[in-house]
Amino acid sequence: MIELYDHAQTDAALDVAVSHALLNRSADTGLGSLRLWRPLRQALSVGRLDARHPRLPEALALAHAAGATPVRRLAGGHAATLDSGSLCLGWAQPHPRLEESSARYELIAGAIVEALRALGVESTLGESAGEWCPGAWSVQGPSGKLAGLAQRVVSGGAWCEALIVIDAAPELRDLARQVHQVLGLEWSDSAQGELAELLPGAPDLPAALVDELTEALTRRLGPVQRCPLPHDLYDDAVALAREHRF
Repeated sequence: MIELYDHAQTDAALDVAVSHALLNRSADTGLGSLRLWRPLRQALSVGRLDARHPRLPEALALAHAAGATPVRRLAGGHAATLDSGSLCLGWAQPHPRLEESSARYELIAGAIVEALRALGVESTLGESAGEWCPGAWSVQGPSGKLAGLAQRVVSGGAWCEALIVIDAAPELRDLARQVHQVLGLEWSDSAQGELAELLPGAPDLPAALVDELTEALTRRLGPVQRCPLPHDLYDDAVALAREHRF
């Protein structure tokens, strides 16, 4: 039985730190877990490559001006914006092997593709020119990128995560465009997708996606049990949050 947490925090840095705490627990205790949640605040998630970019201060200023909190991402990848119109998925895997990197991507990406198909949306994997946070493990819908994946491996544990765009806020899409331009990353409006545009009028689309993803993950990882976040894990996240603030 693998535990699944839907806990989210209004403090964007603390929200990232919850995932960090799950990764650390996996490495320390050998306990795997899943996290499936909707961010509560608008944020600009910055990966390690962009965190060293000479024009990073300009990107952070753009985020603040747009009312989005810039945070240091736990996993890799380039800049991405997120809010409650997004659904985030994370998997903490204990005892990872280096050669399993692609297998982790395949498992999480496969679950997303299967869940989208169950909702009536066909998708493929691969990078599209000008997409947000470009990468080979992007999930592409009929009208643009719907999800991006990234991971991080530490001694004893691995974290693979995905950001799925359900309903893209125009102001966040504008912020993402500006940040990509500042960081020298290609951007094309036509490469950006959102699930709500493909399923107009679908009732409670976020909940439906959560249900389908949970089913798809169960088929890949075994039985899933929804659990409240343990108090000690929350305390660990509080201590880690400073690592994800700018």
